[in-house]
Amino acid sequence: MTHIDYGLQIEPQYGYTYTHIKDAAQRAEHAGFESIWLSDHFLIRPDATDVNCLEAWTTLAALARDTEKLRLGTLVSSQSYRNPALAAKIAATLDHISGGRLYYGVGAGWKEVEYDAYGIPFPRPSTRIRQLDEALTIAERMWTQPKASYQGRHYTIKDCVSAPKPVQSPLPIVVGGTGDRLLRVSAKHAQMVNFAWNTPLDTYKERLTVLKRHCAKLGRDYDGIRKSAGLHLALEGVKGHVPAPYERYSGAKKWEPRTPREAADLIRGYAELGATHFVMVFPYGSEAASAAAFMRDVAPRV
Repeated sequence: MTHIDYGLQIEPQYGYTYTHIKDAAQRAEHAGFESIWLSDHFLIRPDATDVNCLEAWTTLAALARDTEKLRLGTLVSSQSYRNPALAAKIAATLDHISGGRLYYGVGAGWKEVEYDAYGIPFPRPSTRIRQLDEALTIAERMWTQPKASYQGRHYTIKDCVSAPKPVQSPLPIVVGGTGDRLLRVSAKHAQMVNFAWNTPLDTYKERLTVLKRHCAKLGRDYDGIRKSAGLHLALEGVKGHVPAPYERYSGAKKWEPRTPREAADLIRGYAELGATHFVMVFPYGSEAASAAAFMRDVAPRV
């Protein structure tokens, strides 16, 4: 039987405190989850001036000290929020701090309101995807070469010294997204791809076909790239869900609870298509209880 790993996703822009995130991470680790993931955002919306949004990489650094075995990742960082050489340096540093537990989760970026608020240029999608390709090329060179140089259309480094190198070799790159051009970037660079959230099974299957086609053209082993699915999941009978702070501005999210058997059937559908990694978003406030219930009642049924 193929081994399946489960991760917990936290959305800091929903209003989480660090205490809440740390508790969820520690409880998920105790329950048997493989990883914790943070989305990379700066704000939930411009008028939500009283809603917390902790910066993702700083928070992951704290979690590296407050957990022992849990792998850590962003799902996903926007490549254009940070200079790509600096981002690669941050990732290598965090891989050391965590003892080799980092996933380098990255994407092309999409939330225009954040770009505008923070004064970051927001080019068209094709440009952002080319930037992602260049940023990952830079990261790979910095993580492996004594002095790295790269001259691209958008990003450049020259005799860039980056030490220490990551603990992991390779440091696993996780690319999030399903577009054709983005999947070519995944085929070129990624150790894992993630499609989120609750992608219909027929779409998931079709997008994997596109990924396989890109792998064939690039000479990349399709089976060597791990497939991940992101799911929003509420479990029947689990208590603890409370209104998230951001709901004051956007309204309450509607969750349709599933029985353990229904949840297992959902996951099995993706697994039959080749997914071996799942990242769960549970209702705000119920993360700890949901993680325990999931590993007790759902995972054994998959």
